[in-house]
Amino acid sequence: MAVDAEPNQWIPAQYPKDINSVDLRRLTAVQPKGFKERTVGKRKRDAEEQNESEQLTAMQEDEQQEAITHSQKRQKSDEITYRPVSGKTWKAPGQRASTVMRPATLGKKSWSKKMNDKVVRKNLLHQKAEAVATAKEKRKAAAEQRRAAKERKVANQQKSAVVQKITNNATVKKMMKDKKQRKLLRTADTN
Repeated sequence: MAVDAEPNQWIPAQYPKDINSVDLRRLTAVQPKGFKERTVGKRKRDAEEQNESEQLTAMQEDEQQEAITHSQKRQKSDEITYRPVSGKTWKAPGQRASTVMRPATLGKKSWSKKMNDKVVRKNLLHQKAEAVATAKEKRKAAAEQRRAAKERKVANQQKSAVVQKITNNATVKKMMKDKKQRKLLRTADTN
């Protein structure tokens, strides 16, 4: 495609499309400053390449074994023949929490062992109930003691308080109108 331009203007060199040129866009060794190669799916690709190489060696070993022992019965392999979907082959398969908390016992328990365990558990529960009851009683006693002390304190404050007897009803009515003075009013025995 020719570019129409004035005769004195510079035109860059134009090359036809059929020249074999090298595409340097995928060249990872020479990249602009600050450029990072995308690593999305890189682990998966590496794992696939590794599996392919392992499969090749495994197939070669199988061919050698077949040549040596062709008449022997085929045995099942103990190895895991599947790969996790996540591609994380290094992770061990998960276990339920119950297997960790209560490991599988070898065989069933005998009757006498079951009965012994039952007695031990019953004694433990009984001791626990007793401990809970004594703690509850202690808390109740302490609360009762605090309540009685509070009552005694209030009674003693009322006994030792300096009071003024008001006999005039007009004074009482006037004090009832003021909020601060209303707090000072209190009925008490005059004996």
